[in-house]
Amino acid sequence: LFVALGLLVVASLANQKQADAATRLVTKSFSNSRQITIPEGAPTSTAGAALPYPSAITSSFPRGSKVRDVNVTLRSYTHTFPDDVDVLLVHAGKNRTIMSDAGGDHDVSNITIKLDDEAFNGPVGGLAPGDTQLAGGTFKPFNYSGGDAFDFPAPTANAKSALSGFDGLSARRGWKLFVDDNGSSDVGKFAGGWTVHIKAAVPQ
Repeated sequence: LFVALGLLVVASLANQKQADAATRLVTKSFSNSRQITIPEGAPTSTAGAALPYPSAITSSFPRGSKVRDVNVTLRSYTHTFPDDVDVLLVHAGKNRTIMSDAGGDHDVSNITIKLDDEAFNGPVGGLAPGDTQLAGGTFKPFNYSGGDAFDFPAPTANAKSALSGFDGLSARRGWKLFVDDNGSSDVGKFAGGWTVHIKAAVPQ
């Protein structure tokens, strides 16, 4: 039994080495700089889906390229009650709630946030603060509410937030960002839009 298990491990490692030799790692960033108004119709409207909804980005890689790592940057974020804001990233049939209910009732003005599974310098183990002042910086994706409902046509949200959920998927397909304001009386925007940073295994 132990011999058989050992042979399986060796074979698996050999297959992985062959796969790695057939690909190279390439990192590219793709942006949509159109402002995302939160919510649509702000400042008259103060709740519901943002505009555009979704905000879309198309990533270009050779056929057969697979995602190895994804990060997201949300640019020039302003909101008068950031605890209301939920952000859902969708790609190739999967989704993750990458930002939800951070910053409490403390206004934010023109800050830029990068979301990275490997972040370590946030106030709470790499996470953005849940109830205290939110500042610009690099944080792990965070979902403090756990059960967000996004307006149609967003899919049913996955409460998980880690961007690693997209690893192994095609790097070629489109990415969609659904931003929803689930409160009332407050408005905001991502004035600089957003960027998706993709490390992909590209066929040699």
